[in-house]
Amino acid sequence: MKNDKAGLYTQSGEQVPLQGVDVTGELLGGHARVRVRQRYRNTESKPVEAVYVFPLPSDATLTAFSMECAGRRVQGVLKEREEAFRTYDNAVTAGHGAALLDQERPNVFTAQVGNLLPGEETLVEVEFLQAIQVEEGCVRWALPTLVAPRYIPGTPTGDRTAHGSAEPTHRVPDADRITPPVGDARYGLTLDLLVSLGREVVVESPSHTLDLSRAEGGTRVKLSQPHVALDRDLVLSIRSPDTSTPLTTLVTHRKGEEPGTFALTVVPDLLDMASGPKRQEVVFVVDTSGSMGGESLPQAQSALRLCLRHLREGDRFNIIAFDNTFRFFSPEPVTFTQRTLEQADQWVTALHASGGTELLQPMLAAVQSVPDGVVVLLTDGQVGNESEILNAVMGARGAARIYSFGIGTNVSDMLLKSMARQTGGAVEFIHPGERIDDKVVAQFSRALAPRVTGVEVRFEGVEASELAPAEPPQLVDGTPWSLFGRYTTPGSGKLVLKGKSGAETFSLSIPVSFPARSDRPAVEKLWAAERIRSWQDAALVGRRAQALKERIVQLALAHGIVTPYTSFVVVEERTGERRASGQPETRVVPVNAPAG
Repeated sequence: MKNDKAGLYTQSGEQVPLQGVDVTGELLGGHARVRVRQRYRNTESKPVEAVYVFPLPSDATLTAFSMECAGRRVQGVLKEREEAFRTYDNAVTAGHGAALLDQERPNVFTAQVGNLLPGEETLVEVEFLQAIQVEEGCVRWALPTLVAPRYIPGTPTGDRTAHGSAEPTHRVPDADRITPPVGDARYGLTLDLLVSLGREVVVESPSHTLDLSRAEGGTRVKLSQPHVALDRDLVLSIRSPDTSTPLTTLVTHRKGEEPGTFALTVVPDLLDMASGPKRQEVVFVVDTSGSMGGESLPQAQSALRLCLRHLREGDRFNIIAFDNTFRFFSPEPVTFTQRTLEQADQWVTALHASGGTELLQPMLAAVQSVPDGVVVLLTDGQVGNESEILNAVMGARGAARIYSFGIGTNVSDMLLKSMARQTGGAVEFIHPGERIDDKVVAQFSRALAPRVTGVEVRFEGVEASELAPAEPPQLVDGTPWSLFGRYTTPGSGKLVLKGKSGAETFSLSIPVSFPARSDRPAVEKLWAAERIRSWQDAALVGRRAQALKERIVQLALAHGIVTPYTSFVVVEERTGERRASGQPETRVVPVNAPAG
């Protein structure tokens, strides 16, 4: 650090305009509302533009964006992506202050802050909502803190549109938008969260040391060290001795004569039904690429050994290890015995981390080798070609379900959550220091739990429409099942869920009441976000894809939600000497190397 001048510098002498990131918000019973505030200060003698690529949870719904400088706070406006960029670019060129927020991936965003004036501090704030699932009185909440380096496959092609360290390729055309430079990132993180689940809770963290205090309505959570490095996910584990979670919750929002919105969560009790399949076919896919070096691979090996010990007599299994290439433990799945367990243990022990994360082919091999079975993936998810993998795997699988373990200090959750959602699987995350046993037991319990497939939804006595997800997910014993939708007329009735468990037919009736007045606006945004997610899962092509994009833009603009097609832009009109002249030089904010 240089002492002769103020401000933060990289080791090569570049000035870093980002001074720190402050996270505040509330974790409530049904959802989280979180604000991420980025503090910029220009310590140079001329105006500059800051570009910062940062992560958020992949299931976060971005709902607000604002900028504050010279004592003025200006709210962002949501526009179509290209129109937002033009507004930003025109404002910066004309010497005004401006900020732009683009979504690159569901969990990767870019903030551009133009015409930061010398000596002036500028605050940029992003607000997001997130649905919170309470399972057996527990919640795990994670906030990613850096966009870690990821594997970018393909041949370099096309023009750059951003400042990332990777070139665009034919398989990852936006590689330059998702690869911020790794450097001397001395800005730090502060946290101030209120956890209020309506009951007594214990809050712990495997990732950071916490400072906890009682607050009106809940527990206040801060970091015991201010300004910690943004080099690992911030993970909170919240549990309540009171596990009497209501089996059904219905939350609604309705103002005036507008349509109402509802969010319904059911925790199905299917234990009196036929249990899961008598015999399982399981393929374990373990990531041994370079990004799994350090603590991640030993954790994956431990989790894998525990998984093997949760197989039952008569189950068949195989293991695939992958980096740039992949290899099988056995040419064909083998029957689980003491001997095959010992052989598998030896094989797993010999694995080591190196090479790239070529996940596509091993996942295709896995779903094709157990078309009706279970695929268990152990990875940090750091790949650039998420959409390519997801589309190929969904096209190739029969009825295989995908369960993932996100391993390590920096997990990219988008692909793992998408595969779980679209196949009826689930995701567990393992941060160094977390108990692995409970998570492995939980995953296998879900994989073997009674489930209802082909779920059909029918409302009686009340009308509901525009349901999300459009295709109701499977019901799995003890796992929260959610449905969002709209209603025009208040009233009481019931929701009937029908489906099949094996050969048995299943029916469940749930009383519902849609009120004339209710004030929970978060529900409306969460519904719109879930509907958009559902449409994006449809993976349409051609003219239908264009029509779908237009529907997404329309709904996103109506509810103020950032998507790949909509961005927030904010302009601070300036006059006199605060108005800059000429184009500002760009300063790309470096990110830390991932911890471990």
